[in-house]
Amino acid sequence: MSSFAGRMKEYPNMSLDRFDRENLHARAYFLSHCHKDHMKGLKGPLLKRKLKFSLTVKLYCSFVTKELLLSNPKYAFWEDHIVALELESPTLITLIDEASGEREELVVTLLPAGHCPGSVMFLVEGAQGTVLYTGDFRLAKGDASRIELLHSGSRVKDIKSVYLDSTFYDPRFYQIPSRETCLHAIRGLVQDWVSRSVYHTVWLNCKAAYGYEYLFTNLGDEFHTQIHVKSLDMFKKMPEILSHVTTDRATQIHACRHPKDEEFVPASRLPCGSSASDGTPLNIISIKPSTMWFGERTQRTKVIVRTGASSYRACFSFHSSYSEIKDFLSYLQPINIYPSVIPIGRTHADVTELLKSMCRDVSSSAVIYRPLGTLKRTRPEQHTHDGDCADWLFEGADLAPVRKRVMMQEATPTTLPNPPDEPLPLTHIPLITGDYMDCTESNDDEEERDLEEEERGGERDEGSVSNSGTPPRWEEFFTTEILTDSQTSQPHSCSHTSPSRSTLTGSQTSELFVDDSAKLPSPSIPLSAGQGLSQAESMLIQSEDRCQGDALTNLDAGGEESGSHTHQSEPTESQVSSDFDIPSTPDSHTPGPDDLSDLYRRLAAGEEVVTRTGSQSL
Repeated sequence: MSSFAGRMKEYPNMSLDRFDRENLHARAYFLSHCHKDHMKGLKGPLLKRKLKFSLTVKLYCSFVTKELLLSNPKYAFWEDHIVALELESPTLITLIDEASGEREELVVTLLPAGHCPGSVMFLVEGAQGTVLYTGDFRLAKGDASRIELLHSGSRVKDIKSVYLDSTFYDPRFYQIPSRETCLHAIRGLVQDWVSRSVYHTVWLNCKAAYGYEYLFTNLGDEFHTQIHVKSLDMFKKMPEILSHVTTDRATQIHACRHPKDEEFVPASRLPCGSSASDGTPLNIISIKPSTMWFGERTQRTKVIVRTGASSYRACFSFHSSYSEIKDFLSYLQPINIYPSVIPIGRTHADVTELLKSMCRDVSSSAVIYRPLGTLKRTRPEQHTHDGDCADWLFEGADLAPVRKRVMMQEATPTTLPNPPDEPLPLTHIPLITGDYMDCTESNDDEEERDLEEEERGGERDEGSVSNSGTPPRWEEFFTTEILTDSQTSQPHSCSHTSPSRSTLTGSQTSELFVDDSAKLPSPSIPLSAGQGLSQAESMLIQSEDRCQGDALTNLDAGGEESGSHTHQSEPTESQVSSDFDIPSTPDSHTPGPDDLSDLYRRLAAGEEVVTRTGSQSL
């Protein structure tokens, strides 16, 4: 029996399962299911008068509850004020004060309660936190983890308060058989009795008008029959149940009910009569589904107990047991728990004390949001560069002239920033315990294994480059470029005759410019450097080193004649990028295509290029 007053502390402008007294001033009403103890004041004259002059007050419930409610003519005046909500579909509801115009917005979600047809729990989210009103519910262990909308992503939502169906939150009801277990026991008893003759009848002595439909549908399917009930009005809008019930009393399983004024009825007497249509007396047994009776037993009992010559008790409950409630609360870990039912023989203080251990303790620390998963990697800090240059395009690597870059690579070959393919350092973030359920989303080990495989693959590629002795094929990497008049008018140095960057890099492969036998005087850049120079740039530097040495030799040989060349033209692109100038060689002439082809072929093969003193031929 519900003792909930109808108001929640967090949201007092809405009333749930109570419609009298102070609830008459509510801006909206919510009905979890159609049992009498949750409908107090629902057809009262004061509430009926309020609806007559109100434009905004509504009653929110499930579609099944709406049909069950309107099937009773006493509640017909609610028809224009009922709003049926979809299950597991968050809905924005605005509570409006018609006198002042004040508005309050809430997101309300209906969750299945498993109590009876149409029963729901209300999850309310608003400015005062997330609150769950369970109404009457029966959830098995683990069911809460399967309700998606109790979660945000992979974590449980932060529930501030739970208004709990505590009907059986008492150690006496620690374990209640599941509905499936009870059904199995009842099915065996019914099978044994109705198989004796057509005049052997079973009466399901159900207390409530509905809530036992689980038994009706399953027994009807098992014995290929319909269950006799007094009226079909409440089931007209529920075809899945309507097909299993009938008003024809010529059936062996009955669930009809006695009039209210007949409090004590013999088990051998059916409400609809004790004889068949031909006058033959019926052999009747009654099965009364209940739970309270079993909770009063001091010894272990079976699911079905014989209590008389023709009467039985079956342990069937549509309220959660003590252990099921504890499992439910342990999973949600709310801050506050308010009991809405006081078990028989207990007081409100007793139940409140029992529930304290299930509340989350937030006295020692504030509620802190725990992110989904723990970040295992952080990228190193990238240094920014001042100026107008576009250094950021190179991912934080300091730009330097080609010559200086070579020396940097030789001095500190392992100080380059981590390339993107390498695993970044792990960062351990302390986990927060006690406030939330542990999060399962984390960076799995598969990502780390993929990165290690990529690194090993990169090392294999590098080894194939350094150990390859296959001479390159000229046609794949170089094309002959014909110099124009504007190019021949420039002073000539070896850097002018080098192939363009686009020509080299456009067809570059792992076997380009590789020869273990070549002994070059200038250091080369490791190919494994993720942000170092490319192989083509390395080749350009080496060729410039040789040409610069040739130019110095020619200057010494030319003596004072080289000094006569005091006028220098504007530096070329190659000279600017290398941050040094190379003077023109005396008595030089523009090399032709054949000369260039021969020079490139030797350079590509790793052969040493010898410049003869006093002659410009190569």
